[in-house]
Amino acid sequence: LSLLRYNANLIKMKNNMVSASQQLKAKLEFFHQSIRLDLERYSDQMAYGISSEKMLKAWKEMEEKASQCAQAEDIGYLDEQIMALHTEIVELQKSPYARRQGEVMESLEQRAIDLYKQLKARPPDHAYSDSTDMVKIIVQTVQSQDRVLKELFGHLSKLLGCKQKIIDLLPEIEVALNNIKEADNSVMQMQGKRQREIWHLLKIACTQSSSRSLVSSSLEGTASTPAATWLPQGCSGNSAPHPLSSLAAPEDGENFADMIRENVNYLELFSSILQEVRQEQNSMMVS
Repeated sequence: LSLLRYNANLIKMKNNMVSASQQLKAKLEFFHQSIRLDLERYSDQMAYGISSEKMLKAWKEMEEKASQCAQAEDIGYLDEQIMALHTEIVELQKSPYARRQGEVMESLEQRAIDLYKQLKARPPDHAYSDSTDMVKIIVQTVQSQDRVLKELFGHLSKLLGCKQKIIDLLPEIEVALNNIKEADNSVMQMQGKRQREIWHLLKIACTQSSSRSLVSSSLEGTASTPAATWLPQGCSGNSAPHPLSSLAAPEDGENFADMIRENVNYLELFSSILQEVRQEQNSMMVS
């Protein structure tokens, strides 16, 4: 019964270990496929100017670390030992001593009791006499005792051996489970870090795209200002301009000042955007 309890605990831990190993294997396969695809796409978009050598190096280190984590999922040697131990336990359960012990000895004992009753029932004048049948039973009992005890002790020795093997395997399975959990946590942390870096790159790309749009719209607004606003209302065709027509009227001066203020605002906004992009790139390089 003690061996069966130990064996049940061993089976439970083995199932947990196999399940954790399969989950780690699936996560590693997904991580390797994802990081290979990310590296390919990263190389393709480097032509657009969004790049980070430090981040690229970190991704390659993650890929190598994930390959090392794959060692934790290798539990084949433990599985082989557990299967061999299960085979031994099944063979022990087939032994007659695993179900009932001493059938031969009990049979000899019953024969001796029956013969004794027969001898006791004899008349008084034959109360004392030799019995060859009793001698045979005693000899068989002594011989069977040696054989039965040897087999019984051998069976008990195998039981203790299997129990000791289970006791030795349990800590190894526990260590394997801890290694699998640590590797699983490392893979999840690397996956999360890589995802954050990808979104950070996307944020920088969107910021740079917005800054380009603002600059181009500002330049287009400046270029599309009508030239007529710089001329007085009376000038047209080939008529010679008045000597003072090059001076801006009061309303034209206000429009010109508004345009300057608008361009200054665009310039300040563009400068702040560039500064923010530089800070984000520096923070990404540091992290």
